[in-house]
Amino acid sequence: MLHSGKPAGSGAPSAAPAAASSDASAQSSPSAEGSPVEAAPGADSASGEANPPAPGATVAISYAHKGDYLASLSVSKYSGAEMVQSRSVDPQRVESIILFDGGVTVWEIKADAGVFSKLPVLGSGDKFAVKSVTYGKLPNHFAQTTPDSGPPEPLETGHYYIFTAQRASGTLSYEAVRVEADGSLDGYEAEPRAGTSYVLCCNVNPDFVQPAPPLVPPADSDSGP
Repeated sequence: MLHSGKPAGSGAPSAAPAAASSDASAQSSPSAEGSPVEAAPGADSASGEANPPAPGATVAISYAHKGDYLASLSVSKYSGAEMVQSRSVDPQRVESIILFDGGVTVWEIKADAGVFSKLPVLGSGDKFAVKSVTYGKLPNHFAQTTPDSGPPEPLETGHYYIFTAQRASGTLSYEAVRVEADGSLDGYEAEPRAGTSYVLCCNVNPDFVQPAPPLVPPADSDSGP
């Protein structure tokens, strides 16, 4: 389950959920539509211009197996998306196969086992059984592996992100999200297919799919004859 939220370090609560979790243990069923959620509000500009904070996102983590915990979480960034195919799941739900353009890991964390470098068996990793993770905010008992140092880059409007959560049991769940121009999030549960394509469920917003912006060749710096 993906939520909008404040940038890392902000103490304000996150907004409403954007989509249901793709984990098999999720208690709530997927929403019929992936409705955009509100962005973290910016500073009051009544007293002058102020840059709004970068969009934030919080993903909820659920567990199907007793004693399970989060082993790692990664976030990959994509510049565009293309609709490959849509098909009806039932009279109320339509799932879509989306091909994403690009794919760069911008943030990755893992449970920190310390000097032993070996994660505990199921049932002994309670300290890693986090209920949610906010993008860019390192949970207690976790180590950041990407980037090597410092916080990850802010979420960028007009781009797509895939959140991948892996549990100690091996269970994987995925969330695909687009950051809208106003900083709100449009997110859906996802399942990987070939390459960078994913099945998104359900009833993807028609505006969700946008091609990657064209590459602009660098200007010729040689102004001589």
